Amino acid sequence: MPTPTNDIVLLPPRLFGSVGWYAAMATGRRAVVDTAMRYDKRQKAVHRYDIADVRGRMQLTVPLGKPHGCRGVPTWADAVVSSHDEWWLRHRVTLESAYGRTPYFEFIIDRFDSVICDPASLPVRPTAIDIARRADEAVRSVLSLPYTVVEWKPVTDTEAATLDLRRADFDTPSQPAYWQVRAHNLGFIANLSVLDLIFNLGSESGPYIAGL
Repeated sequence: MPTPTNDIVLLPPRLFGSVGWYAAMATGRRAVVDTAMRYDKRQKAVHRYDIADVRGRMQLTVPLGKPHGCRGVPTWADAVVSSHDEWWLRHRVTLESAYGRTPYFEFIIDRFDSVICDPASLPVRPTAIDIARRADEAVRSVLSLPYTVVEWKPVTDTEAATLDLRRADFDTPSQPAYWQVRAHNLGFIANLSVLDLIFNLGSESGPYIAGL
């Protein structure tokens, strides 16, 4: 895997981030995900992610309660994950429908038990940052980015960065096609959650990310 080209890359929080988000992460020797970014309901990728279902691209959402009781400007760390509509059951069923026939699904899906679950069943109800961090840790255990140290922490205005991507959209319009289980019907679909990549490619996902 190529050595990263930047010293520090600053990233916004993402839930099961896109392939482009992880490709950006891999360009840094140290990647810092800013956990103090301001809560903005327009930034839906903090608690939503895109997959390819039988009908094509679809979005799965983790519902959040509005930040309350916080001092100053609310951040994503103030938005608590809701148990509304038993969303975790819908995510599990949808992911199995979308990827159950891929070679790696049954070996990987259990790694996300602490993410795709009833938040009320956890010792402390997670925030948007908590669940995104857990998802990232599980994803990186599959990707194995050996030259990148990843930290989730608040970023101060004085922190030096080689590359600040906290306002980037991470689209990959010229993304090379990889094998997708339904490509024969849907064609290749780019800019999906990294879940699509790892369920389809498994251990080959890391080299693919490094090549972007």
